Amino acid sequence: MKIKLDWISGLLIIALMATLIAFFTGVFPYPYGWIVITVVLVFRLTARQKPEQ
Repeated sequence: MKIKLDWISGLLIIALMATLIAFFTGVFPYPYGWIVITVVLVFRLTARQKPEQ
């Protein structure tokens, strides 16, 4: 399985890492948005794997 990353996926990965880093450093009491960012990233990566017809 080959995963193609584009700039939107890259931004989602950066936002996910920033949210988790902010949580672990104590900036956020709860990592707001990590669930939403993860779901959007998974949908984005699976949509790009489907062959175009």
